[in-house]
Amino acid sequence: MEIRQGTANDIEAVAALHTASWRTAYAGLMPDSYLNGPLLDERSRLWRARLGADPHPGGDTTSRLLIAEDGDAISGFVYLLLQDDGRILLDNLHVSPALKRSGIGRHLMHHGFEWAAAHHPGRAVYLEVLRDNTPARSFYRRMGGRVTREFVEPFAAGFEVAVVEYTWDAPAMRSIPTPDPITS
Repeated sequence: MEIRQGTANDIEAVAALHTASWRTAYAGLMPDSYLNGPLLDERSRLWRARLGADPHPGGDTTSRLLIAEDGDAISGFVYLLLQDDGRILLDNLHVSPALKRSGIGRHLMHHGFEWAAAHHPGRAVYLEVLRDNTPARSFYRRMGGRVTREFVEPFAAGFEVAVVEYTWDAPAMRSIPTPDPITS
């Protein structure tokens, strides 16, 4: 497995994995009509907006898409984005549903934390997760995240979800052990 920087060439594969991940992880947590509706089109638009017109190819330090790849297949990805408040939002962490609990998520978070520390030293990284996504919340606790906020987020599709924010300050990111190598 290799971790590499994502590019505009990855838009469709990332959107497809993002959609598959939401459809499995959020089943029963979001309305079926939303998850089984035009979610792929929505995710494709999101990734085209994020990656389609990179004004700083290879040099942008405000966001980073890191991809876990095994051969030609994308196994997972993480996307980080500098926020106006100075913190780094880990906006997406998705692993192919068939590869969950394989260590890919740990590797992606580790690489994401390394990027944040290199480009934004001393800044906290945070993420938002659905309150009822128990497997993800357990993973974030094991990774040293601490709950810093809970809120309800409205979706444009007409529903709301309860959300929990997890945060890692700089010392917490450094305390995450380097993951063991993944072998295929």
